[in-house]
Amino acid sequence: MTVYHGDAVRRASQRASNMATIPQTRPITADEFLEMEFDGPAELVRGEIIEMTRPGLQHGIVCGNAYALIRPWFKQDGGWFVVTNDAGILTERNPDTLRGPDVFAIRKSHFPEGKPPVGWTKVPPELAIEVLSEHDRWQDVLSKSTEYLNAGVREVWVIDPFARVVHVFLPDIAPVQWSRDDQLTSRLLPGFSASVAHLFEDL
Repeated sequence: MTVYHGDAVRRASQRASNMATIPQTRPITADEFLEMEFDGPAELVRGEIIEMTRPGLQHGIVCGNAYALIRPWFKQDGGWFVVTNDAGILTERNPDTLRGPDVFAIRKSHFPEGKPPVGWTKVPPELAIEVLSEHDRWQDVLSKSTEYLNAGVREVWVIDPFARVVHVFLPDIAPVQWSRDDQLTSRLLPGFSASVAHLFEDL
């Protein structure tokens, strides 16, 4: 495990961004965004629609590994939804930002009768996980992680399949980096421990 600050965070990855902003005449709301159809993945960022390059096979494998790694912990508690497939979470209002983490976990108690809503959630999840793709730029990922924390997410994991590391962001302490030889633990998940290497199986 490595705790690091400042420039060390920014040096963790330097990959080119491949995102496009769709021309608009006014800010789009989260409700309007969810009524739209796109040819590929997209997010709403401060009222602007951002189309993103579809991630590749390795990205999907690591997302599946991350879901499989954390789901047993949440299932034994029984009070959580573990969500995949870029389901929308609202992180900012006026103008709206609607993000789609690769994986996230949210308490059922946030919702009436413990039922998941149709569409996006206005309630921030407790855990958000992003898996880097070859098109991601680190500064954008760092900004998104900060945005999650400011919205009320308690813990953010950024999984880097290229460097085989996991960056963990918390609201009140410096980021922590876990390498593939480490046992990943979490302040959010008491008793949870798993090999970081399991996240990169089959790569």
